[in-house]
Amino acid sequence: MRKVFLLLTSIVVILAICLPAGVAEAATHTTGVANTFLLVIIGIFVGAVGTLIGAGGGFLVVPILIIFYGFSPQLAVGTSMAVVFFNAVSGTFSYMAQSKVDYELGVKFAVAAVPGIFIGAFATQAANVTFFSGLFACLMLTMAYLLIFVRDLQLVTSAAGSSSARIIRDSSGAEHVYTTDLSIGTGGSFLVGIISGLFGIGGGIIHVPLMSFIGMPMHIATATSHFIITITSLIGMLIFLGLNTVEIDFAIPLGIGAIIGAYAGANLALITGAEAIKKIIAVLLLLGAARLLAGVL
Repeated sequence: MRKVFLLLTSIVVILAICLPAGVAEAATHTTGVANTFLLVIIGIFVGAVGTLIGAGGGFLVVPILIIFYGFSPQLAVGTSMAVVFFNAVSGTFSYMAQSKVDYELGVKFAVAAVPGIFIGAFATQAANVTFFSGLFACLMLTMAYLLIFVRDLQLVTSAAGSSSARIIRDSSGAEHVYTTDLSIGTGGSFLVGIISGLFGIGGGIIHVPLMSFIGMPMHIATATSHFIITITSLIGMLIFLGLNTVEIDFAIPLGIGAIIGAYAGANLALITGAEAIKKIIAVLLLLGAARLLAGVL
């Protein structure tokens, strides 16, 4: 695990050296030493929380860049997608070591999400700050409401005796038995892809509740979501690089912090209950939505 961690950090550092600063359009955002250090700290927090709840951290990065750094929606979304990728890769390795990833469903849902990412990425190019912030806040409030007030909402429940039941045995020896509705999961993943490309959030903040809804245990859903985000965020990052809407000077330090935080978040998930994970998501969603709405109202 330490070798993987060092490898990922080295990749980010190499990118920082090889990629030209100011890849983004109108690169007006600059970083000094103090601000770079602050961005690494922010990245650690984003990486830890994003990995803990399987969301990739983009739902935190986008509001931070818009509120505190004055990024346009396009730059915030593109930069966030790059950070989400580094966070997702690092976190996925940790979850793979814990043997909690459902690879078969993960690949199917990722493939379904990719077309949606293209749609969302190009749609966000026409958004202004006020419209984007209001829409993002509405999304966050909706998800917070579902997590706080909708209890035990599952379309399919675990069925140990079913012939179609899926079985995942994690590294601790625990056995997770469940069944899922593949059609709803696939269709939902396409919509998640659109939202991911539109908001640069990786999609996990929606994918985790979706997979829980169709019958996956929360910890398996969280780990599998991170695996999906690794695939989808890579595609998204390449799209936004092509659109020149990734601010490398910010993406690199945030990415370094996200790698560090992802390692901590995956280990913290081992001692965090499913209900606690839901509450963490809901609180952060409410805080982010409130701050975004305060900036546009």
